[in-house]
Amino acid sequence: MKFKNLFLFAAIAIVASCGKYQFDATQVNQEISLQRAKNQLGVEIDPNQNWRPIRHGSVTITANADLENIVKVQLLTESPFGNEDAEILASKDCSAGQQVTLTYEAPDYLTELVAACVNNKGVYYIKVFDIENTSVDFNQGANARNRASVFDNYPSEIILGSCIKSFNAERAEASMNSEYHNFMSHETPGGGGTHRYYDNWKDGSWANDRLWDHQRVAGDGGWAIDGGTISRKVSDEGDMQTIKGIVTGYLKKTGGAIKTNGTNKSNNWASSAASNEYFTGYGNCIVSDGTPTVLVPLQMWTTEGHFNTIYYYYYDPAKVTSADDIKRLPKFRAINGFAGGDNFSRTKEYLLPYYGDNPAEGTWASPAIPAGYMIGFLNRKDFNNAGDVSSSGSGCTYGDGRLNLEVNHLVGHYFSAMSTDLSQLIRYDKADGSKTQTVNGKTPQGMDFESPRIAVFSANDRTYLCFEDGADCNFCDMIVEVKQGNKILESTESPSVRTVAYTMCFEDRPNEADYDMNDVVLTAKRASDTEITLTLLACGAKDHVTLHNTNSAFEGKEIHELLNLSDDSPYYNTVIGGNSGGGTSTTVIVDSKTTIEDYLAGIYITNQVSGQDIRFPGQGNAPSVIIVPANFNYPKEGTSIIKSYPNFLEWAQDMNASKDWYRSTEGVDRYPLLFLNQ
Repeated sequence: MKFKNLFLFAAIAIVASCGKYQFDATQVNQEISLQRAKNQLGVEIDPNQNWRPIRHGSVTITANADLENIVKVQLLTESPFGNEDAEILASKDCSAGQQVTLTYEAPDYLTELVAACVNNKGVYYIKVFDIENTSVDFNQGANARNRASVFDNYPSEIILGSCIKSFNAERAEASMNSEYHNFMSHETPGGGGTHRYYDNWKDGSWANDRLWDHQRVAGDGGWAIDGGTISRKVSDEGDMQTIKGIVTGYLKKTGGAIKTNGTNKSNNWASSAASNEYFTGYGNCIVSDGTPTVLVPLQMWTTEGHFNTIYYYYYDPAKVTSADDIKRLPKFRAINGFAGGDNFSRTKEYLLPYYGDNPAEGTWASPAIPAGYMIGFLNRKDFNNAGDVSSSGSGCTYGDGRLNLEVNHLVGHYFSAMSTDLSQLIRYDKADGSKTQTVNGKTPQGMDFESPRIAVFSANDRTYLCFEDGADCNFCDMIVEVKQGNKILESTESPSVRTVAYTMCFEDRPNEADYDMNDVVLTAKRASDTEITLTLLACGAKDHVTLHNTNSAFEGKEIHELLNLSDDSPYYNTVIGGNSGGGTSTTVIVDSKTTIEDYLAGIYITNQVSGQDIRFPGQGNAPSVIIVPANFNYPKEGTSIIKSYPNFLEWAQDMNASKDWYRSTEGVDRYPLLFLNQ
């Protein structure tokens, strides 16, 4: 080994004497650090890898959305409606009709972007477009709202058919006719054919609940009876790209902040169902505007869709005020469910006619429900299409949570969606006599007994119904658009969209790197066209390290001193239970044309122990520094990035693979995102 080192130093001296090499002790030996990276990561580095998964572009937006008092346009990563993941890439003040060109730097994994017009009240109107597009016009291909002003295109004759008892009515009847109110079987944890006693049905309040079919329809417009519903083909395709972006942003199917029962399925009930204004103010009902109410199914992403049937009901809110009043209202078939998978489409629309307040079979209807009436919805789930009330998977569930009280107590299919901090004492029979048992809910942060099973929300001047037909609480089993016939709820809560953040991570000893990527962590956000907020967020370095080329108050400062750290306790925001906080920030003045990526790429650190400058690596070199276009949940102290983010390896080998590696839910030992919502 000594001879090898002597030969190396001799070679350096010879090359230097020929004037072809200038040895600089302050520069990192890229060959050594690259070999270290290969050894630590176990892969060959893509020779084109630049360690910043960011793309640049520009788009011209015409501010002509169907929105009053437009004051600015924005470019977003995702739909902002009910979506904490949406971030602002660029923004500029303007007025209605103006054309505005926005330049942006976006995460490289994105294939779509979102253009938004924002008014003086903070209301958003958006359009989703392919990232390759360089212009956006809200009037081109827009899903314009088609409100009916005349009734020429609607049936002249609608006649009500027959009715059946709801599952709620059947259970009420069975409960009242049984000495012990026991009508559900095979519900013990291990089966066994025991019967549970459900006393909460025995008051008979559901006994007169009836579900009606439509019998006959005639007249103009192409409407027809289809399995008891009234439907026709959709006459306009609409802007499905935008609709899908809105719905999937509002309701994440998987990967949300809260998961269900150890799965990757998103638990959306608290964030999407019970916190929206429709639920808090209207019990997830909509309000008729006096024109025909028309529904369009968009997605049936449930394997049990063919067990479902959506019904509607209506009432005058001046006359119907209690849950018991609503229980007695007639309910009418709206849409028959189906197993549609993850496909988004608009193929059929369904009419919800008005049969008066006390209909009977043969009643004639009007195409429109009176203005001001509330319209509510329920889902009848006939588990396995058996029509068997003793199945715990069968039930009628509502958007109005008060009407789910009894169903949510059914142990099994529905009760498993209840929160783990809820329980009920139940009776059941065994051969040796009646027993009692305490049963707990199964879902952390799950539903309560009066939780909704349908969420309603509005965006882009349209309203959407979101159904939870089972137990995972994601509320995207069935998505239905209210095409027309309802008053649009003017939101009093403006979307809160944060500006995109960029995280810069350093290894302070590239030749000895452990690749926990937290020795120095900086974040940057654009505060204005000419201002960047730079934050020193974390320190995982024992060596004294100074910052350079920051053009800020951090210039030349030692990071431990900036964070008030001692040599005995040098770590900050890298060790659980150690020094932690929001870091320290400064404002940087830049030219308006300077991108955050370019600004960060110029910053370097100097390790005061080794004397080396650690600069942003060139193509194909070791990842001694990386830039991530997100609030990055970097690894804990001493944890390799490949343990925290396994997909990092795929990206390291091929910069066109796993471009969103930092968004993966796989991996362990990540430092908590204390700064996520700052």
